Amino acid sequence: MKILHVASFDGNIGDNASHIGFRNIFSELLGGDFTVHQLEIRKFYNNYSLPDKQRFDEDFAKLANGYDLLFIGGGGFLDFDIKGSVTGTTIGMPPEVLDKLSVPVIISSIGSNPRNEIPEGNIEKYRAFLDAFLSKSNRYLAVRNDGSRQVIKEVIGEKYYQAIPEVLDHGFFYTNDGSFYKPTEREYILINTTSDQVQMKNRNIGTVNADNYIDEMGKVINHIINDTAYDLVFAPHIYSDFAAINSLVKNVNDFHMRTRVVITPYVQGNFGANQIFSAYKNSAIALGMRFHANVCTIAMNSVGIGLGALDRVAAMYNSMELNEQYVTVDKPFGDELISKIHGSIKSGDTGAEVLAQRQAETKAYYKQILQNV
Repeated sequence: MKILHVASFDGNIGDNASHIGFRNIFSELLGGDFTVHQLEIRKFYNNYSLPDKQRFDEDFAKLANGYDLLFIGGGGFLDFDIKGSVTGTTIGMPPEVLDKLSVPVIISSIGSNPRNEIPEGNIEKYRAFLDAFLSKSNRYLAVRNDGSRQVIKEVIGEKYYQAIPEVLDHGFFYTNDGSFYKPTEREYILINTTSDQVQMKNRNIGTVNADNYIDEMGKVINHIINDTAYDLVFAPHIYSDFAAINSLVKNVNDFHMRTRVVITPYVQGNFGANQIFSAYKNSAIALGMRFHANVCTIAMNSVGIGLGALDRVAAMYNSMELNEQYVTVDKPFGDELISKIHGSIKSGDTGAEVLAQRQAETKAYYKQILQNV
């Protein structure tokens, strides 16, 4: 089977881990009898201006029809807050192009959970796209377990909720390639923090005040340094995470910065994902703000706590029956997080039983589809 895989492969190790999970699923279901051609979705973005820009046009349809399967995802590509998109989403595929696709299409492990203000008309555009896409029997659409299905029910409509199932994000199938990276010789607590997600909008979690977030995390950091023997390791996933890290450590004592704080390298691609997620695996506990920082921690049966700046992190933990394994950062949370850190390290609960059950359900979904394509 020849598969054209459209997703983001450059610039985010969380996405890379998700795509490793995608290959793991398909390897189990298809054996070695498939090849994947990766097409970078960032080249379809409205703001992409390099000469190799891509478009969802007739040339794309012709390219896709040369494969046995077109797979789009995972990623937040059905967030319907994209200004100027014909569908309201990153998958800006007009009806005339969709009509030309004869190849079976799977859009899956996908987010549909807007983080910005929804432009006027986008909801109607998105409904029209869903109607057209779901009108053919060889097209399949499933959202990831980040609260997207509930958003579709509440905003887009009940009939779309009924037509679109939920599967695990592919990051839940991530496995490390054997890479070993331990950033410090002592036991450590790993933190993934961001600046961009603190500024995004939510439907459920309230507005996050960046200064308050920094103050509350400062309380946690000072507790770890002053009252425990753990080192602190910060793990950036994208380059802008360095600014977020700097905001958190600027008030740490200089001597402690030199002796108790480590920042992992900024590395990308599958190599980078395997290196950095090895650092997650080797931590006493990982505190993660980015979605896949949390997903991959659970996938590796490691102990973690979510830093919920976005609804999707909270929704993901709830979907895995780990309702107590995250804090929301729209309110004072430092004391709660400190308590959860110590309790989680002591209990060692990773939610492995629910993970195995949900993995089996997701693989069964794909197995049924692949029998028909």
